[in-house]
Amino acid sequence: MLAFAFCLPVSGAYAENAKKVINAMAVTTYPPFEFADTSGKSVGLAIDILNGIALKMGAQVNWIQSSFDQIISFAPLKTKRADVLLGAMADTPERRSSVNFIDYVYAPYVFYTVRTNADRFENIDALCGKRVAAPRVSVVETGAVVKWSEENCTKVGRPAIVVVPAENTPQVRLMVKQGFADAGLTGAATIAYQNTLEGNQYASLGKPVVKQLTGMAFAKDDPQFGEELKKGLAALIADGTYGQLLQKWGLTDEASIQEPMINGQP
Repeated sequence: MLAFAFCLPVSGAYAENAKKVINAMAVTTYPPFEFADTSGKSVGLAIDILNGIALKMGAQVNWIQSSFDQIISFAPLKTKRADVLLGAMADTPERRSSVNFIDYVYAPYVFYTVRTNADRFENIDALCGKRVAAPRVSVVETGAVVKWSEENCTKVGRPAIVVVPAENTPQVRLMVKQGFADAGLTGAATIAYQNTLEGNQYASLGKPVVKQLTGMAFAKDDPQFGEELKKGLAALIADGTYGQLLQKWGLTDEASIQEPMINGQP
């Protein structure tokens, strides 16, 4: 499926041998960054941003739906099945050893529970000893739960958080709703978006646990492609499209980057 977005002018500054079709893999379960709508089409902030970048490059995006497990393996880049991987991935030093990232947004992560149970957590320390769900394949989310537990629970003599592994973000929410977990950890933007769909039934607990630079992965052996993505994103920021997309998908100013980065560097 070829996806197009935004009638943006195409810059002539890109190399003649730049890609004309960008094969991009995205997950279908992480709103508002990327998910499948009721028709099965890939939508979300990251989808819109890459579509906009592609148009600035004079290219089209061929969207391929995938799982986070497949994306986080980075195998599609190695086998050339994909040119860029989304997945709302945190740009971490460990991942940079395998791939490069074009960074496009900051994502704060928060603990949350169903609103009917929020009175059990008037003090955030009440999480100690409780069951907290997080996606098992997300080293960022699971690692954030473990680190918070060590610093705020076990170091001061409280019982450690019991990490409940889930397959993905929707399963984390389901575990919390059904009582298999007392709380979960996920992106603040995801909980805000889900509240618009599910009658405001989730309550965030305390301040963000961690704020991660988030990016799209591309192959380390294709630095020219990375520079083209960076120029395209810079153009989206400059003409105001980037800010409009943040507003469209309900992200606050704290999610905004001032300039595009590759591996955290302007």
